[in-house]
Amino acid sequence: MSRKVMHYASLALLAPLAAACASTVVEAPQAATPMPPPAKEVVIAAAPTMIEALEPDRFDMGKMWTFENAPLDYFEEAYGFRPDAGWLENVRLASLRIPGCTASFVSSSGLVMTNHHCARRHVSRVSQEGEGLLDNGFYAASMEEERAVPNMWADQMMEMIDVTSLIEGGVDPMVTEAQQVEARDARMEAVGDSASEASGLRCSVTSLYQGGKYSMYCFRRYTNIKLVLAPELQIGYFGGDPDNFTYPRYNLDFSFFRVYDDDGNPLEPQAHFSWSENGADEGEAVF
Repeated sequence: MSRKVMHYASLALLAPLAAACASTVVEAPQAATPMPPPAKEVVIAAAPTMIEALEPDRFDMGKMWTFENAPLDYFEEAYGFRPDAGWLENVRLASLRIPGCTASFVSSSGLVMTNHHCARRHVSRVSQEGEGLLDNGFYAASMEEERAVPNMWADQMMEMIDVTSLIEGGVDPMVTEAQQVEARDARMEAVGDSASEASGLRCSVTSLYQGGKYSMYCFRRYTNIKLVLAPELQIGYFGGDPDNFTYPRYNLDFSFFRVYDDDGNPLEPQAHFSWSENGADEGEAVF
């Protein structure tokens, strides 16, 4: 609640008291001579009782959506752009989940781009004695110079399945709320484990819209990851968090990895984001 609304709310609470006191005449006390001057009427004005109305904004909860629920009508209304199923699938397959961060395939040879802060711990892990790669930066001039990163992985979302009926169908509405929560959590885990075993992917069920929908997301995990490039810390972190959440950026807030397949060859992903030599045009939508 804003200060302004709180101020009005306080006045509204005081209004009944003020109204009761309105038009109250304070008489002069009885006294002997000399007589005081005639008493003056004291009126306490009633405070405003109307609280300022706050209308919810269309995007109070932000502009971030799941892949299966992209607001196509809004995209068309705001940007004159209505992506088709192929565009949405390409975006999903080109996007990655890495430890604590997100990333994207940006080449047909497994190159992955992410933020600079997402690579810092991994840069430290591959630093050899006396190198100080986090402070000085790292660049592999060839694939042979790329450095394998231990305990690193990248998840690519392969499937999205609405499993709401499966989850809710396994919960008895006649038991207590605590029992329903326990049964629902167990059901979510069981559905995800079953799909993982059947598909060979990493599947898990997520509750969306405060339980209004349950989606199962299945990921393919890559674990053969190598560091390709990371700028030095000072130029990668320049601007701190304000720049991290701003577009365009005024620092080198990026790092590159490469994903390799099980045979040790650079991965050839199904989808990737291509590079633009000229960048975004004036007024062009950016996602």
